[in-house]
Amino acid sequence: MLQLAPDCNAPFSWEVEDMGSYDTGWNHSVRDNISTSASSPWTYQTQSQLRAYPIWGKMVLYRGGGYVAELGPDSQNASSTLEYLFRNTWLDVYTRAVFVEFTVYNANVNLFCIVTLLLETTVVGAFQLHSELQSVRLYQSTGGLHIFVMAAEIIYLLFILYYMFLQGKLMKQQRCAYFRSKWNLLELTIISLSWSAVAVFMKRTLLGDRDMTYYQNHKDQFASFYETATADSVLQYLIAFQVLLATFKLWHLLRLNPKMNLITAALQRAWNDISSFLVVIVIMFVAYSIACNVIYGWKMSSYKTLTDALVTVISLQIGIFNYDEVMDYNPVLGGLLFGSCIVFMTFVVLNLFLSVILVAFKQEQIHHKPSDEDEIVDLMLKNIFSVFGIRYEDTKDTRGPDENEDGDLTLNNSKNTLNGS
Repeated sequence: MLQLAPDCNAPFSWEVEDMGSYDTGWNHSVRDNISTSASSPWTYQTQSQLRAYPIWGKMVLYRGGGYVAELGPDSQNASSTLEYLFRNTWLDVYTRAVFVEFTVYNANVNLFCIVTLLLETTVVGAFQLHSELQSVRLYQSTGGLHIFVMAAEIIYLLFILYYMFLQGKLMKQQRCAYFRSKWNLLELTIISLSWSAVAVFMKRTLLGDRDMTYYQNHKDQFASFYETATADSVLQYLIAFQVLLATFKLWHLLRLNPKMNLITAALQRAWNDISSFLVVIVIMFVAYSIACNVIYGWKMSSYKTLTDALVTVISLQIGIFNYDEVMDYNPVLGGLLFGSCIVFMTFVVLNLFLSVILVAFKQEQIHHKPSDEDEIVDLMLKNIFSVFGIRYEDTKDTRGPDENEDGDLTLNNSKNTLNGS
């Protein structure tokens, strides 16, 4: 085994991470084994000294500390620093990860871009490259819409307080029955997410002010905005999830509209078929992703992991795909694999999926029974139009002939009977 693998390197872990200090070239200091300069690239710096936090890589979680070499804003100084590190073998066989961090600011769009480039090495010598770009707006008081944005935020906060009062009053009346309604739980979730977003927004603002103050006082040092960018990302995820739940709530409120009620009923009618097709679509996506990961994962970065392969296959369905890299590797296998994916996924499964929805919508148009809420809306609109002297035409009864035989009279049919007598 020694002849086959003369060098054996252990995988990275926090227990075996080197946190010592060295002289140039990773040589131990003869005097005290500690480098004199704290900013030396041969001296380990903790995450508190670097104002950093642990970072997830593709393989493991890395500490916020490490050996740091600052290149500075001057290109000539950066080139000489890189040459010095190269001559003294700053990167050697014991290096497991290299982080490149810098921050740029675009005044035209008022955005900071925090860039983190990560190069990881495995025990067998393979390399994994990962890049992360986070855009954040730290100067909130620029632009002509700043007052409008602040007013909208205050109004939204007042609405949240009002809805909290209503939900608290309703919870007091219904007690345990309050939690049995899914729409009440939706309201509670929206309120909770709103307050979470407010807390993260305040934290993001404080962190941004802290980082900008540090940068103004230490312009000769690197100022890390990574924590601020992470807080901003969390805020964006909270807002996105909140908008999703608010969309469901809006859909529920629009049930009073006859057309929206018809669409909802059609989707409920076709739900069994829709769920079956969703299972088939998921199975096919996973199958093609596994095949692409096995065939192309060792060569192409778009398929190096199962998640990357799944994202690439999904992007293929919307036309975002690099055909050249696949065809250059193996035209026959690539054409067969992705051609069959397009045919089966786009032209067969997805078209059948849409056909099921359209058939259910057509059947619902024939057999749809208007709800009492539709009648309430018609009466309300008729009264509103009559106040302004406008004639309002009632919606037509869309029920099928089999449902008319039941003898149930809607409010409109009752009025027609009275008028006829």
